[in-house]
Amino acid sequence: MTTVTTTGLGSGLDINNIVTKLMEAERTPQTVLFDKQEATDQARISAFGSFKSGLSAFQTAVGSLRHSTSFSQMQATSSEAEAVSASASLNAEAGDYTLNVKQLAQAQNLASKTYANTTDVVGSGTLTIKFGTNNLDPVTGDPTDFTQNPDEGTLTLTLDATNNSLLGVRDAINKAGAAVKASIVNDGGGNRLVLTSTSTGARNGMEITVADSDGNNTDASGLSALAFNQTAPQMSQTLAAQDAVVGINGLDVTSTTNAVSTALKGVTLNLHKAQPGESVNLSIAANTSGITEGVQGFVDKFNELVTTVNSIASYDPETRKAGVLLGDFTVQGAMRQIRSFLTRSVDGLDGSIKSLMNIGISTKADGTLALDTEKLSAAIKTNKNDVVALFAPLGVASDNGVTYVSKTADTKAGNHALAVTTAATRGSLAGAAGPSRLVDASNSALLLTVDGVASGSIAITQGNYATGAELAAELQSRINGDANLKAGGASVTVQYNGTTFSIESRRYGSESEVEINQIGAAESGALLGGLAVGAGTAGKDVVATLNGKETEGVGRQITGLTGDAKGLRLELNDDVIGDRGSVRYTSGLVAQLDEVFAGLLGAQGTLESRLGSLQDSVATIEQERTDLTTRMEKYELQLFKQFNAMDKLVSQFQSTSTYLTQQLANLPYANTRTFTG
Repeated sequence: MTTVTTTGLGSGLDINNIVTKLMEAERTPQTVLFDKQEATDQARISAFGSFKSGLSAFQTAVGSLRHSTSFSQMQATSSEAEAVSASASLNAEAGDYTLNVKQLAQAQNLASKTYANTTDVVGSGTLTIKFGTNNLDPVTGDPTDFTQNPDEGTLTLTLDATNNSLLGVRDAINKAGAAVKASIVNDGGGNRLVLTSTSTGARNGMEITVADSDGNNTDASGLSALAFNQTAPQMSQTLAAQDAVVGINGLDVTSTTNAVSTALKGVTLNLHKAQPGESVNLSIAANTSGITEGVQGFVDKFNELVTTVNSIASYDPETRKAGVLLGDFTVQGAMRQIRSFLTRSVDGLDGSIKSLMNIGISTKADGTLALDTEKLSAAIKTNKNDVVALFAPLGVASDNGVTYVSKTADTKAGNHALAVTTAATRGSLAGAAGPSRLVDASNSALLLTVDGVASGSIAITQGNYATGAELAAELQSRINGDANLKAGGASVTVQYNGTTFSIESRRYGSESEVEINQIGAAESGALLGGLAVGAGTAGKDVVATLNGKETEGVGRQITGLTGDAKGLRLELNDDVIGDRGSVRYTSGLVAQLDEVFAGLLGAQGTLESRLGSLQDSVATIEQERTDLTTRMEKYELQLFKQFNAMDKLVSQFQSTSTYLTQQLANLPYANTRTFTG
């Protein structure tokens, strides 16, 4: 505020008040204009915020329908979930079943003799644990026979003065990361080493052999006390490795685990309690409630959006008030786009269900949606997959050996014909015919590379194997138990066809390969079951076409490169070549609405642009207020300068007037006398 040194002393005018009034007259019209514009902009910002919030809520409801499994799974209902519970996937078949859980799967448990202290020395030497099926004497419980499980790696540990105590053995086993866990249990009479297989099932029992440093591998002294095999049954079995047995409609099904996933299509049975002779009823049916809830949420959130739009962008004839965004092109355009997608047919659907109208969704007079739940339930019962396809991206292959994996934004809805020219293969290495099954010091060490992953030194158990199957199981178990291969995700199967052994990678495609780098000592030229040092035959990627056009093959997966099937990814589950039918892909409303939401709610979307423009306008008004204040300060200075100058001039006139008056008053009387005629 300007500092005033004179306030009309000369003129007698109230200069402060005059300047104040003039300032108000100058400032008020512009301030009113700024206030009005800012209030309008802030109201629009708030309204757009409400619209954005409503759109986001609707987007979330739409997103919940994105994945078919999230709302359209089949429903499994058990009459006694404490005994058997179940889950069903999208491809499960409806049906009713009578179940009887006769036996639960369990892992084998072995316990050692007792030791007074956990620090007591057990013994030194080499401990080997293999996994497979034990046959036990029904009277003594001692093992009589063992068949190795080639799918489980063999564990071999060297125990010496650094780790041969009870605690040391426990820790060495647990650090190895094999399919066995060790613990120490005090049963009141002493400390026992307890070994438990990490996998349930009869084929995951344990055989334990030792090479005891005391020279005797079968007695109960030293490391031999931990042996469990047909010649040295020193440890005691406290729990037997056994399979689960469940009767399904009178047919017994066995499983290595208590999660039975292969008996009923798309259904996993979770066995919790054995109840021989007692029945449990299981029903598999369409989960209509899940779909209905998802669709109802979709309808509700859209209706909430409509309510929001009506409050901010419509005219109320009763109150004669208009929403702040009445006629706004952004709101009108957004709602027009959304309604367009809600009323159109979904590409790729050619049956009786093509649009929301076909499942009971209709538009009311006020613009909101209504859901006929009875019509929706009927549609789910007759064609659930097409109901799902209305919303979620869905690929359905006509061939059971083909699985839909994914798509990209380039993939067009419709039926895509698939033909396989060349099936994918796995890398393999075959040995010579008529091999020896003898493994001794000359060929018991093995180095190989699988799928580009180099193994460590693999020790094969020495001996003259009775059958090729036994040696194949030993080779597979030892190779797959190698730490380097496990870390690299590489594994193999070893087969014996009666005359030759072969090692085959479990991976498909051109990156699949097997190479033996060394057998026995370097450059020894030794054979192992007829297998020699050298590279095998690399695998091949699948070669196929979609709609007659070339695809990219990686292992058993193919991806469309051009045309309508561009970006469509499928996986083959078998080696069948030729015409493989077609894959029907539908993008669903979710993918289509995603584009609308991206255009509206994205960082560079329409709403952000409008909000940014309005916020810039508010910022501009603030700047104009600042500029006005600056101008008014200058104007105030100018006014005071002018009025002060005037006041000074008036003061001078008054001084002159006073002086003249005084001078005239001092003139001689005669000069002021009045003459009369």
